[in-house]
Amino acid sequence: MQYFALTLPGNQTINPPSSVPHGGLSTVAKVVGNAITFMLIIAAVLSLIYLVLGGIMWINSGGDKQKVAAARARLTYAIIGLVVALASFFIVSVMGYLFKVNLLNL
Repeated sequence: MQYFALTLPGNQTINPPSSVPHGGLSTVAKVVGNAITFMLIIAAVLSLIYLVLGGIMWINSGGDKQKVAAARARLTYAIIGLVVALASFFIVSVMGYLFKVNLLNL
């Protein structure tokens, strides 16, 4: 199989500046893996923070039905967010296993 490539006269090569990152597919896989791990951690932490804030809202509601409903909604959305974050971690892990790619750097 022949690839299309631009060549210089005399088989010269063009070297990129030293400040330009290079490393190929393994470097891209590491960057993507680190980004996915970072986003999953942020999603889980934010979900837990909203879960705690919903609990504090419920405690401070003083029996007011509207405040209790708002706190209940916040708790529900926080739990849904936590489940989505954990499910996405599981899905990324399974897909990485199926395609034999370790994206989560575990």
